[in-house]
Amino acid sequence: MSGESGGAGGPRPSGLEFLGRLAGGLVHEIKNPLSTLRINLTLLKEDLAAAHPEDRGLRKRIEVLESEVQRLDAVLSDFLRYAGMRRLERQPCDLRVLVQEMIEFLAPGFRRDGIELRADVPSLPADVDGALLKRALLNLLLNAQQAIERGGQVVVEGSREGGFARLDVRDDGKGIPESELERVFNVYYSRSKAGSGLGLPTARRIVEEHGGTLELRSREGEGTVVTVRLPLREGA
Repeated sequence: MSGESGGAGGPRPSGLEFLGRLAGGLVHEIKNPLSTLRINLTLLKEDLAAAHPEDRGLRKRIEVLESEVQRLDAVLSDFLRYAGMRRLERQPCDLRVLVQEMIEFLAPGFRRDGIELRADVPSLPADVDGALLKRALLNLLLNAQQAIERGGQVVVEGSREGGFARLDVRDDGKGIPESELERVFNVYYSRSKAGSGLGLPTARRIVEEHGGTLELRSREGEGTVVTVRLPLREGA
């Protein structure tokens, strides 16, 4: 399909490319009115505070609406990343450095929730799209954070496995019932009320676009391990 001629306009986009463009246009069409809603809710809250500073009930309702608008915006952003995955822009990268940057970025939020976050990753040279891979790792770490009670821990462990770099994201959270394990990679399936259901599918798609694999193992009450395998740089 991708090789078919599109006349003066150049090659005709494949079905997936067309759907990706369609999805992107739809998301932007929805995001625009959401932005208008957000701005007007902020103005309404300010007007309410000036006119009726004692009315906490109305202010609370506006805050609920603001929260829902923010949640919808996040869902749309996740969908756009999933449906409109851009072409990889590979650059030489040490996965140890990439993981450490994500640990440092997320550590304050984990500490706030009483969760230990650490990494034990050796030097793992690879050619990857750093921005996309960080997005995948972010999704995995945030999923782990949501699954843990206060006082738990999340550990990222790295190793070499043949010609692949292996990253294990381990948490000692509540785990996933066996009956739900086959559903966790379904688009829009989420065990968290705050989740969009696109975090794990997006992470797996990013890893697979790099020629790698993403697997999940979990037992209820014993935590979860997500294993990412990525090709090492040739000759590394």
